[in-house]
This record gives sequence, structure tokens and C-alpha cells, in this order.
Amino acid sequence: MKFVVTGGAGFIGSNIVKQLLKQNHTPIVIDNLYRGKIERISSLDVEFHKADIRDLDQLQNILKNSDGVFHEAALTDVQESFTKQQEYIDVNVKGTENVFKIAKEFDLKVVYASSSSVYGNPKKIPITENSERNPINPYGKTKLDDEFLAEKYSKDNVSIIGLRYFNVYGEGQTGSYAGVITKFLNRLKEKNRQ
Repeated sequence: MKFVVTGGAGFIGSNIVKQLLKQNHTPIVIDNLYRGKIERISSLDVEFHKADIRDLDQLQNILKNSDGVFHEAALTDVQESFTKQQEYIDVNVKGTENVFKIAKEFDLKVVYASSSSVYGNPKKIPITENSERNPINPYGKTKLDDEFLAEKYSKDNVSIIGLRYFNVYGEGQTGSYAGVITKFLNRLKEKNRQ
């Protein structure tokens, strides 16, 4: 099957691309390379499009002949989201709606990236899928808006699944994306050297 991976040159997206290849699927990568790195996928046998999810026409031309979409493209820096709120809305909300619109038009299945940031400071631990969503930063608000869009498009029979990522960790993770697990492991290594 042919799957488009938006943000396919990013940390999570490139790992999805590798898994699709291992399972004998044909990945098509879309990335504007704002934060994604072409080196993550340059050695792979994939079709690459330097494109922006805000460009509906370009996105439509790429997605129309696919079987589904793994939508990973987003701006994800929580601190930056405070100073670039409109850009985060444009990319994370309007770009995501473009993906959902095209999925509806061409009957594509979508798996998209949400975030644990939709919960904000939870009132109860452990957090469950049904915990209250109350984001405390602009990034989290854009991801909650994506979830509302997904609910809306699901009512129109678009097959959409959202994944709320928490502290992701894995191959190809860089310092700029270092989450709590990476920081914990680095501190553990430093302590063992002493």
C-alpha cells in the first residue's frame, strides 16, 4: 500500500517511514524541512516532496493517489508557541484541516499526531484517554483544536485516529528534541562516569 507521511523527515515521521518500508509498503514523504532533516531519509528508497501542509493544492496532488496518511507534520516547541502563536495555528490547525479535507475527498484513512499537552496540568493521575483536556500553552491548544477537527471529520465518515504522544524516545532523536527520557539517560551516563 502507498502511505503519505507528512513530517516524514522528522524524528517520529522518519521512524514511521522506516517501519512502512520494513512492512513492504510504499512511503511518500512530505516535509518542508523547517525542522526535519533530509539526512534521516536520504538513504531510503522513498519518494520525497519538499512541501508545506498549508499548501492545499500541492498537498492534494500528492495525497490523491495514496491509501492513507500518517500526519506527523507540526510545529512542536512549547516555548516557541508563546511567541509564534499565529504560525502554530496556521501549521498545526489549518495544515491539519487541509489533511483532513483531502482525506474526506479521497476517502483516505488518517493517523495523526496529537500530544499529551492537551491535558495541561491534570487534576487526576494517572491520565487516561478520557481525562479532562485543558491545555496550558498555545502548542497544546493547537493539538486540542486538531482533536476537535478530527471529531468533526469523523462524523463525516472520515477514518481518523489520533495518537497523544507522551515523552517519545527512539532512534534518530536529536538534542533539540531531547525529551525527559533522553535527559534522564544522559544524566545517568554522566553519573556513572564520576
